[in-house]
Amino acid sequence: MIAISDERFEPPIGFQTSGGPGWHTEIITKTSGAEARNALWSRPLRRWQVSGVPLDEGAATQLIRFFNARSGGAQGFRFRDPFGWRTGDPITAFGEALGTGDGSTTEYQLKFDDGSTVPRPVTRPVEATVKIAMDGVETSAFSVDGETGMVTFDIAPADGAVLTSGFEFDLPVRFETDRLDLSQPAMGSMQLVRLSLVEIREG
Repeated sequence: MIAISDERFEPPIGFQTSGGPGWHTEIITKTSGAEARNALWSRPLRRWQVSGVPLDEGAATQLIRFFNARSGGAQGFRFRDPFGWRTGDPITAFGEALGTGDGSTTEYQLKFDDGSTVPRPVTRPVEATVKIAMDGVETSAFSVDGETGMVTFDIAPADGAVLTSGFEFDLPVRFETDRLDLSQPAMGSMQLVRLSLVEIREG
């Protein structure tokens, strides 16, 4: 089984997603009552809770099959974070910093600035949406890997060239537990009791 499937999880119509970024901070209270705080992560990790209306038999079967195909939490998959999945509306080639050319490097990692000290590496871009510019001029002389987010230029950008990008992207996630809980509130319908997703950190 591959570690992360390229298949995207699409919650059934009518479902709602709650969640967002979380940090890991070590807080020590001194004898004086003052605090010492230490941020243990340089980037947040996101979690979501999916809930919603009752499912018909077809939607319930589709959800169960997707869960079983992932072996619960064993295999990751793509998920579109409803709170941040593109660099702008509309997407342009100038939304995000990609790097600076040095005359020899051809590969650059897509990144997204979400306000953290360290920009988030984007490892699951939607390939067809990726736009790239060099020194403010859009170019098509590149390729992008949809499973790593690496952009490869046909020719190394010139020394000092400012590289920017724009794109849609998914996040690699997994089911937080190995159990899928469904209930049957009425004959012929089911309802999701609990479904939690957690981001998989890559890079």
